[in-house]
Amino acid sequence: MPLVACPVCEKQVSKRALSCPGCGEPDPARYHSRNTWLSRLFWLLVWVGIGAAVWYKVVPMVMEIFKQ
Repeated sequence: MPLVACPVCEKQVSKRALSCPGCGEPDPARYHSRNTWLSRLFWLLVWVGIGAAVWYKVVPMVMEIFKQ
């Protein structure tokens, strides 16, 4: 289990600790906030991909139906 120094009190803390046991600093290694950001970026890219697929596949089919 890798340890990092807390940015406030400089004590050694696990990278996955929710708070520093010495000073109470929330998320001292910024591990959880980094994972949240990456998760949001991933889902944004998924939704953009779905939107692009709908735009290029479904919209032309619907336009053809309304032209007739």
